[in-house]
Amino acid sequence: MDMKLKRITVILFGLLAQVSISQTKQIKLKLTSNADTFNLNQHELDLRPLSYTDNFIGIPLLDSLRFHFVAIDYVQNTFDLLKNNKIEKKRVLEYFRKLKIDTLTLSQKKIDQELIILIGFKKNKQILIADTNKNKDFSDEIKYEYEVNQNADEEALVNSYLPPVYKFEYFENNQIKNFERKFVLKPDRENAIAQKISKEDIPYLSFIKFVDAWVGKVDDYEFYFSDFYAKSQFYVKDKNTNFSEDFVFNNQYKYSFNDTITINNSHYTIKRQSKMDSLYLSPIKKGSIKRFAIDNKIPLNYSFKDLDNNNFILKDVLKDKDFLLLEFWGTWCGPCLKFNPLLREFYNLNEKKISILGIAVDKSNEKVLEYVKRNNVKWQQAFMKLSSRNNFIEQLNIKTYPTVVLLNKRGEIKFVGAGDKISLELIAKIIQK
Repeated sequence: MDMKLKRITVILFGLLAQVSISQTKQIKLKLTSNADTFNLNQHELDLRPLSYTDNFIGIPLLDSLRFHFVAIDYVQNTFDLLKNNKIEKKRVLEYFRKLKIDTLTLSQKKIDQELIILIGFKKNKQILIADTNKNKDFSDEIKYEYEVNQNADEEALVNSYLPPVYKFEYFENNQIKNFERKFVLKPDRENAIAQKISKEDIPYLSFIKFVDAWVGKVDDYEFYFSDFYAKSQFYVKDKNTNFSEDFVFNNQYKYSFNDTITINNSHYTIKRQSKMDSLYLSPIKKGSIKRFAIDNKIPLNYSFKDLDNNNFILKDVLKDKDFLLLEFWGTWCGPCLKFNPLLREFYNLNEKKISILGIAVDKSNEKVLEYVKRNNVKWQQAFMKLSSRNNFIEQLNIKTYPTVVLLNKRGEIKFVGAGDKISLELIAKIIQK
């Protein structure tokens, strides 16, 4: 009898496993290059000064130049340079000790990932050339030229050049994998780099921007992976939505692997293969916090606390206006304080059509009160504690400050973007229609 029971249990377990597998959706991923993938990729891979010299040839005649490089895994790259005696051992050991790196977790075989870029100046132009075929010859590569005092038109940039290909290896799960990405090179006008760098190298700061992403489709939804890291974030949008140059807009559709994805009212967890050729959606019963995106409706009875800890709802702020602008900001945020005069001017011009609700995410309401009074901020303020988790912030996936969200009188989201002059110009067009 016991043997029969065990046999039945095994059969039932197998059937349940088959049902579970049949409900899991497999989505094929393809490395794709289009306007959406271009806009999706942020300027995140800064080029770093090369710490060694080599026998480079094919160098154009320039007034000045530097050699920088990019690597997908800088820790592994440093380890490889150490083994090839191209970097000082004492410096590397100090770097590894600071980051608590166990070298046994790294590939013991050299990883081919370093891409060397020549950056130079000729009169009023900045020149960038990447040695994509890694033959140390810069004469057979695409040469990017930029006017020193002008920002490049990104759309024109892609149309002007056939994007070169960066081929590299990556070590993951004790395996070496091969990848390749299309990219463009651009100067870093903001000098945004997370490392210590000498003053003479600052004018040469540039970055590599990937123009492609891994894309998969299911049930009129599209999944975008702009990189391949195990803990990377990804994007999910419906096929009728286009990504914007404004990465704050794109944040509405950003998820992490810990999130629950909702598609057609069904909830899923997500996994992808490290080869980046497939991803899997596994159904679950319980959903996550509802996310708000463009054209979604935020209930007008949504409740907030003002700076005096009194309750109010969105409808109270909207009143009889056609639109309500939500401004997510904080007194600790430098760009927010620079944005305030622009927003004040905008409000003075459009006060008849629009109300504003400042959502101050800050350490204390006293700091916000002091700032509001000192700067004569006229519009209503809500307060949210900076250090605490807040559902409304999560529902709108606010990651950057200042962020602005425009609602119409029905509570429908009509615009999401960074708090800047460009966003205010776009919002002005919407509310004047």
